[in-house]
Amino acid sequence: MSPDIKTGNDAVSSYTKYKDELSSYSSGDNDIYMFGCDTFTNDLLRNAEDGASKICSIALNFLRHLKEHNDSSYQKDGCKYLLYWLYVDVLNKKINFENTLILYKALNKIFNDNNNGFNKFDNYINQMNKDTYDKVEKITNIYDVFNKYISQVTSEGPGKKCTSDCINLFASYADECRKVYDKDFCNELNLFRKQYNFFIKSVRMCEKEEYLLPPVENFDTVNVIILSFSLIFVTSLILPLLYKFTAFGPWISHLISKKKNMWNNINEETDQLLNSYEMVEDNSKKSNYNIAYNLS
Repeated sequence: MSPDIKTGNDAVSSYTKYKDELSSYSSGDNDIYMFGCDTFTNDLLRNAEDGASKICSIALNFLRHLKEHNDSSYQKDGCKYLLYWLYVDVLNKKINFENTLILYKALNKIFNDNNNGFNKFDNYINQMNKDTYDKVEKITNIYDVFNKYISQVTSEGPGKKCTSDCINLFASYADECRKVYDKDFCNELNLFRKQYNFFIKSVRMCEKEEYLLPPVENFDTVNVIILSFSLIFVTSLILPLLYKFTAFGPWISHLISKKKNMWNNINEETDQLLNSYEMVEDNSKKSNYNIAYNLS
């Protein structure tokens, strides 16, 4: 089994670990009290199932968890998932998205002011918008579709039911990635593709290419750019060595010298033609002058 697919046959995204972490605070088994949350109120959470105080404590415990991980990528993705959690799991998408961001910033302020947040995540949160949520939602959605497919084919024999709704969904998301490159989003798609193709080939035993997800083309583009710069760098190192220690040096010197002599000859011939023309023109002027003088 692929290391990215759990023993329960569920495929997991990079966001799964954040979902599990937030769920651990909601279970009630741990003391999740955070300073400032006991008096926290917000109109957006008036009808929330867990109440404003508990939601505040869950969110701030999660931010503290992110802070304890000295990994900027882990922290950045975690902040994105917390936005998704607030909008989907807490507010059930019933609140204007912009208000969700306002709620998020209010919770982050309590974390900064009362729990030694030190404005750690301000930059991540202030840059968030609807597109941030949309990308997390799409990754979450395609994994949900994949896991539904996995559960449906468990009883099927190998080589059967080799296609799923993930193919069209992935094509749509990959096309979006090509048009507007988002490194995090494209990385998640690439991770999904690896898990999906592993399951189709190694578990379902479906070998045809038509059953597999194609590469996310942007990664090939990035590799081409990296390769180009690498070639330029290597060439700049090799050329001086070739020039100094091989026959390439004398050959290129001879070629350059030959070209230089050719241009010098052309320039000399051009100068001679110009001088000849000027001499003829001067003689012509003198003749005209003499004729005019004799006539007078």
